[in-house]
Amino acid sequence: MSEKQTMSRRLSEFAVSLKYEDIPSEVMEHLKNVMLDGYGCGLFGSTTPWMKIYKDVLTARTDRKEASIWGTRDKTSVTAAMMINGSAINSFELDDTHTDGIIHVSTGVLGCVTSFAEMLESVSGKEFLVAAALAYEISCRVAAPIGMELAHQGFNNTGTTCVFGSTAGVGRLLGLNAEQMQHAMGISGNWASGLQAVQFASMAKRIVPSKSSEGAIVGALLAKEGFTGIEDVFENEFGGFYHCFTDRVYDEERTCGELGDRWELMGIGLKFYSTCRSKHTTIDGLRKFRAEHPEIRPEDIKKIVVHTTSITRKYSVDADDIKSVVSAQLSHPYVCAVTLMEGNAFIDQFTEDKIKDPKILEFARKVEVVDDPEIENLPRALRYTVKIDIHLNDGRVFNLEVNYPKGHPKNPFTKEELLWKFKTLGFKAIQDDKKLDRIAEALFNLEEVKNVRSFVELLRKE
Repeated sequence: MSEKQTMSRRLSEFAVSLKYEDIPSEVMEHLKNVMLDGYGCGLFGSTTPWMKIYKDVLTARTDRKEASIWGTRDKTSVTAAMMINGSAINSFELDDTHTDGIIHVSTGVLGCVTSFAEMLESVSGKEFLVAAALAYEISCRVAAPIGMELAHQGFNNTGTTCVFGSTAGVGRLLGLNAEQMQHAMGISGNWASGLQAVQFASMAKRIVPSKSSEGAIVGALLAKEGFTGIEDVFENEFGGFYHCFTDRVYDEERTCGELGDRWELMGIGLKFYSTCRSKHTTIDGLRKFRAEHPEIRPEDIKKIVVHTTSITRKYSVDADDIKSVVSAQLSHPYVCAVTLMEGNAFIDQFTEDKIKDPKILEFARKVEVVDDPEIENLPRALRYTVKIDIHLNDGRVFNLEVNYPKGHPKNPFTKEELLWKFKTLGFKAIQDDKKLDRIAEALFNLEEVKNVRSFVELLRKE
């Protein structure tokens, strides 16, 4: 009887054998939509003040010019470019989310595989799309069974899981065989990291999710030269990934089963608002309420009670603790207040002046966020469900319930909404509508591109 394969070996064999033709058309279409969204978020992120600090610090420490920094004319080392571009995607709470894994996949993998492909100089569009598909799919598979467990333990979901997807993507671009890929994962898994406490106020929140994928580049390059890693990196009972991060909670078949037949990346949704994903159903509900009841003004509302999961409550910042744009974007009370007062929670609602507006903060103090056992016990696919009680001064109470936020796979963007978001964000860095159209068109037809560097060139300022 043959010895049972380790989880990393199963994933590695899939990663080295997948062909472009094996990827179903609907999967490729969704992947491209998610990637376009990620590039738009990254272009916008390149203009933020915290990304300028990060870029200046990292680029000052290398004179290499291997890969582009999106939205600029600059190049830097592949590792610096990967960290800068990946972090830019996450820099304003606009990036995608895999529901069960609770990961922002593009910030974890897209900067990494794009920068590495550019450095290699001779990667075709098809080869790049296969590497990207692997990076997204394996990240989602590693995270999907343990999203809640990771979050409740206090680990950053993206930073701990996406390193494995990035390793698969980089390893594929390097042409690793299955044994080398397995060792690459066993090396890069040591970079799995990130703390949930970074969520609530600091600029460091922007950079943690992509930082671990530095290990993907190091691990893949070492493995190509014969360097060895942990062969059972996921299930090893003394210090393996799942045993360290989730106290031995995992589902091998959710991670490794039906490879090539079931595509976990189809569970990635996009964000319509510039906040933590767990606030989006609340925003949807309040926007609908506002549209249906234009006669009700914010001053007519006595209080709002939002019923949600315990993890969503943990991810919220009280009105009196809002100290930065980051904390406002994580604050359920602030999000409720600004949505009812301004009708949206997009980029213009999160400025340094706006988050200090006394009228918004006064209203935010009327909002209470509570655990709801009924919602807590729903299937994980319904984890964004909220019930909202709006109490008016005249005694009336409106009860709302929303299950799937805008952009969720069960409530997806239209193509027009996707392009609107991409161009709105991208224009902050590249003030050229026609060039932004060319980026979208090139991505949607990337399999026809002979060298992916011509696509990456479009992400640079002229």
